[in-house]
Amino acid sequence: MFLNCADLVLMLTALGAAIVVNYAPEANMSVSDYSIEFLSTRVKLSNAILCGSMLIVWHFCFKIYGMYYSSRLSNSNEVFKQVVRAVAVSSIILLSVAQIGGWQTLDLWTVFCFFCFGVSLVSTMRLGVYQLSRLFRRRGINKKTLLVIGGGNRAKKLIEKMTGKAELGYDVLGYLDSAPLFSRRRVAGSPWLGEFEDLQRIINTEVIDEVAIALPIKSQYAQIKTSIAQLEEQGIVVHLLSDFFPHHLARVQQQEFQGMPLLSLQSTPLFCWRTEFKRLIDVFISLIFLSICLPLFVVIAVLIKFDSPGRVFFVQERMGYNKRRFNMIKFRTMSNDAEARLKDIEHLNEKEGPIFKMSNDPRITRVGKFLRKFSFDELPQMFNVLFGDMSLVGPRPLSIRDASNVEESWQKRRFSVKPGMTCLWQISGRSNLSFEQWVELDLEYIDKWSLQLDWWILLKTIPAVITARGAV
Repeated sequence: MFLNCADLVLMLTALGAAIVVNYAPEANMSVSDYSIEFLSTRVKLSNAILCGSMLIVWHFCFKIYGMYYSSRLSNSNEVFKQVVRAVAVSSIILLSVAQIGGWQTLDLWTVFCFFCFGVSLVSTMRLGVYQLSRLFRRRGINKKTLLVIGGGNRAKKLIEKMTGKAELGYDVLGYLDSAPLFSRRRVAGSPWLGEFEDLQRIINTEVIDEVAIALPIKSQYAQIKTSIAQLEEQGIVVHLLSDFFPHHLARVQQQEFQGMPLLSLQSTPLFCWRTEFKRLIDVFISLIFLSICLPLFVVIAVLIKFDSPGRVFFVQERMGYNKRRFNMIKFRTMSNDAEARLKDIEHLNEKEGPIFKMSNDPRITRVGKFLRKFSFDELPQMFNVLFGDMSLVGPRPLSIRDASNVEESWQKRRFSVKPGMTCLWQISGRSNLSFEQWVELDLEYIDKWSLQLDWWILLKTIPAVITARGAV
């Protein structure tokens, strides 16, 4: 969102600067004096319409030219070229719109000046952000874990370039290859993690952000196709050092890294201004909510302490984005020995699959039953949202026990996005649904995600909670 807003502000600045520089001499005024007069002039409706229209056009131009995708694997020249292309097309459209609308102020020379100012301002800002991001990665901030499939020369070259450039922010976990030649042998300093058949085990147990496939096409086509199918169903970003291969869920983005062609397949929402805006909404709402609900938290804490011995908050390790673990905070609704008593009642589980649910769980306290009915026990998770472990909307985070019992590989794609406090299944029956229905709705949310969908889910959650529909 920051980049999107900054781009649009700088483009407006470039347009204003182009007009001032061109028309200040005609008014026999200095640029500074004309700038003050220009800014103090009453805005005409036609000019407001033009600016509003161009903001929309500029946004889509920048988006079409890939300026809101991750530039982690790009170099500064590619970033500059993107800016020049996007601003050039924006300038042509501006000139066309001005001619159609009869805005005589925006002649060919003014638009050319706009192009020059736009490229200068936006590229300076973009290159500054690019260099700052690389500096942060060198210091270990915003690093990603990479798994390489293949151990040949192409894989070796890729690993050497990845590990030799700390500014890219990649930690190479290791590589997979079934050839006897590579058994327990290090390639470019990276360890051998197993054969191709071990891919499923590794992505199930390790934190993996991205996978690079560096296999020869002709001899390993079947293996590449199988690997893509396993990775895309869990939402892991795939980089192919090869030609295009069949996929069903992922979107393809073509990139170039150090002269090596890459195709990135991503079956989760792309990083863009919408994802940044989603995070901004999370922070804003969680801050407001926690500030307003502090007295309610105190009342609930007192009720819990009077009802049963033990802590006010229940903190449990959960599995989050890309199987990263975090501590989720809830109000305690069960007896203090609830975890120890789980084995005694596990045979009474009313749900199929890895989750445990009982309609009359004997471990729930009197106050806990009330809190659960209206989801008051979930309110402290706003801290998790504020800290960035969770989002307001997303698949509900599973406990480590439940997550480790998920056996179907397609179900694990729910871990490819940040978990949330509410999602589609909570407004579609909550605990009345089977685990398979939960996951199907989670994957539907991932595939159809939009800001509008998030707002719709949040609004639908309110009556679902008030009526306690499907609560256990």
